[in-house]
Amino acid sequence: MLIKYINFYQKYLIFFSFIFILFLGLISVKDYGHSSDESAQRHAGFIELNYIGEKIAPNILSRYKDDRVYIDLYDKNYYEKFSGHLLNTFSAFLEVIFKIDDRRDVFILKHHIYFIIFFLSLISFYKICQIRFKKWYISILGVFIIFLSPRIFANSFYDPKDIPFLSILIFSIHFGLILFEKINLKNLFYFSLFNALVISGIRVYGIISPILILSSIILYSSITKENFKKNFLFVFYCLILTFVFSVIIKPSLWESPLTNFIGSFTYLKEFGKIWSIPNLFLGEIILSGDTPWFFSIFWIFITTPIFYSVLFLIGLTFYFINSLKNVKNIFLNKTFYYDSIFFSLLVIPIIGSIILRESSFNSWRHLYFIYPYFVIFCLIGFESVLNFLKKDNLKNFFYIFFLIILFFNLSWIFKNHPYQYSYFNIFAGKGNLKNKFDIDYHGLSYKQNLEFILNYDDREKISIVNNSINKPQLFKYSLNKKSRQRFIFNQNIAKPDYIITNYFLDDIRKYKKISSDVIENEYVLFNEIIVDGNTINSIYKKK
Repeated sequence: MLIKYINFYQKYLIFFSFIFILFLGLISVKDYGHSSDESAQRHAGFIELNYIGEKIAPNILSRYKDDRVYIDLYDKNYYEKFSGHLLNTFSAFLEVIFKIDDRRDVFILKHHIYFIIFFLSLISFYKICQIRFKKWYISILGVFIIFLSPRIFANSFYDPKDIPFLSILIFSIHFGLILFEKINLKNLFYFSLFNALVISGIRVYGIISPILILSSIILYSSITKENFKKNFLFVFYCLILTFVFSVIIKPSLWESPLTNFIGSFTYLKEFGKIWSIPNLFLGEIILSGDTPWFFSIFWIFITTPIFYSVLFLIGLTFYFINSLKNVKNIFLNKTFYYDSIFFSLLVIPIIGSIILRESSFNSWRHLYFIYPYFVIFCLIGFESVLNFLKKDNLKNFFYIFFLIILFFNLSWIFKNHPYQYSYFNIFAGKGNLKNKFDIDYHGLSYKQNLEFILNYDDREKISIVNNSINKPQLFKYSLNKKSRQRFIFNQNIAKPDYIITNYFLDDIRKYKKISSDVIENEYVLFNEIIVDGNTINSIYKKK
């Protein structure tokens, strides 16, 4: 049997799998442009760093701050204080300490930080799968499913919020399951720490981890009558320690911690009103608060490799079948609690997004954090199919088929590098999808097309106008300082040398600086970036 053969090389396969992932990631970091969120998140990091400096080391702060002025962290109009900025503040600190002057170098540093945290979370995810399945080959397949999911792969380098939240939530869930397996002070400490890191360091949504883990421990202890009083006390201590760590980690909680902690949840309720973002969805421009209830589910369905979705549905079906089969004894089985935690991590956020609509823009990126638990149900489906296939040759065929699927995804990632963020499966429809969906909403494709202009135009100064919602003062940092200086980024030039667009919301008239008639009559298509037949960025050159 194939598995018996590869079990002999288990340690080597696991080790070299993670080495491969790390190597592929580190050589890919420099290929991604500057995303539209990164500048604002960098600034938020400096606001927190400035506040920390004022409170802890004002003399040292004065040496580095010069004449820069930052908004007060507690300003009532500064809504970012409700978000966690641990990574932003940390990278701002590194930027100051290492005196990184060029903005492009700053973002390359941040991209390294994002990817390394994501890589470490894959190790943690492997261990979660080991707790659940206790089969190393299933666990390593789960790691590769996440890593070779095109949109997750791309976002792991430049996304300042969504993938870090996914990663640190994995750490929290991992240490939560360890605590569930063995309740002691050491495990309680680590779980509390990672709870705080995800809740205060990234997003308050992270509170879902201690709620699910601790309530499961209470329920399991009460039914099995195993150390209920002791475990109840440990749960209480965990909540206290989580709150203490959360206050320490998040400067906006240092003053009136309870009031401001509650304020973070109030902000969530108002998020959709504060940030009313337009979307191109199924060919129509729709504000985030007006999206249909199936918005996020539909996006997940059309941007996830189809075979994964099939396995997920199989896994979900067997989860319910097994639960109904063993109703009497199921609450005595820890695996049921683990699967129910994973199921809740999937369903609760989706229901929340349907009700609040606060994350209904830029595809489903605000829900990326649920993807690892989607993958766990894929693995449950994978294991269920193996159990169904009685003969070894059929099982071997299924293993090989699954590896072919992973290899196909890897080849797609190589072929379309670094545009994996534009992945759609066949259910997204036919034709050029730029007219149906937002694709390059982060403005990452500008890097490659701006470099294309520089390679073919040797003029010292080149005027260029962007014809979409993305701001040139943001995407220009995809280039180094010398390259940036060759461009004249001025949106008020009537007839620039070049017009560039990634088509993001370009149908909204106020964002389209130069009309289609002018482009058609006075410009010629110079270059375009096409992925699977979808145009994600175009340059037009003056005739």
